[in-house]
Amino acid sequence: MPFDNQKGDKEMAKKKEGIKIGAHQLSWGTSLTQEMIPSRMEEVRGLGCDAFEVFLSNDSCPCEDINVAAKEADLTTIGCAIIRNGTDGNPLSTDETKREKAEQAIHRHVRWTSAIGSSLLAGPLANVLGKPGAQPPTEEELEAGIRTFGHVAECASMNGVKVAIEPLQWPEMPWPNTVQQVLKFIDLVEELPHVPKGVLGVLFDIYHAIRAEENWFDALRMALASRKPLHIHVAGPDRTPPRIGQHIDWRVIIGELKKAGWKETVTIESFGVECDLPYAVTGPKHRLLPARDVIATGVKTLKEAGL
Repeated sequence: MPFDNQKGDKEMAKKKEGIKIGAHQLSWGTSLTQEMIPSRMEEVRGLGCDAFEVFLSNDSCPCEDINVAAKEADLTTIGCAIIRNGTDGNPLSTDETKREKAEQAIHRHVRWTSAIGSSLLAGPLANVLGKPGAQPPTEEELEAGIRTFGHVAECASMNGVKVAIEPLQWPEMPWPNTVQQVLKFIDLVEELPHVPKGVLGVLFDIYHAIRAEENWFDALRMALASRKPLHIHVAGPDRTPPRIGQHIDWRVIIGELKKAGWKETVTIESFGVECDLPYAVTGPKHRLLPARDVIATGVKTLKEAGL
């Protein structure tokens, strides 16, 4: 029986309309060289993923190669970035030089996100990770951050990109730590007259939410109800892959996303033994699987949970 191209096209279109499963570059590590790109994209597609999340916080990015390889592998892309302590300035700084340095770093991430063919940049962009002696922002620092993200929203809008700000647990970043804090911050940014609406949103990371939120499930519902751009990271409670039987009920989470009519990407952000991030992030290496197995396990779990 000949292959029905029209039927195949319809099935592919239907799949892309639903919730997509993404693999994160950080499962393998921070580096993605030009030589790695085609094989990594093919591997991710072969593991059953629809999207690949690219870590952009390096000094260069082979954007065009990523864009081409992703299209050839039929993957969508997502940009992911952090503000590096001592390198990228500080988006909350009352020192205009440091604040503007951070703003320019985020603008670069926005442009690179567009260049890899993505319309979404996500990550803990509102503050500096790992800054010694860091405290929640003062009123003056918060006002500085509002200015920063007013300009970020304008830049993102001009580049066709949306920005999802990630709250982290306080040992990694003193603020923001909750979905509510991010949403309130976005409201303040959007009060500025020049800021486009609907550009800034939330990255909901279940690993951080179960540690920082009073009720992480209510926080997820709050993010969904906000109707702002939303991206989701998933991992097991110990940042190994999602698995059925963990105290996180993946079926309930997927059911909630479907009930809300949400149709974007859930990225597996669990780390493989190859990952070069520090011990404080990955935990002991001996408990980690190879990155390929991390993603395969996560995909299997999410599909069993209803994707």
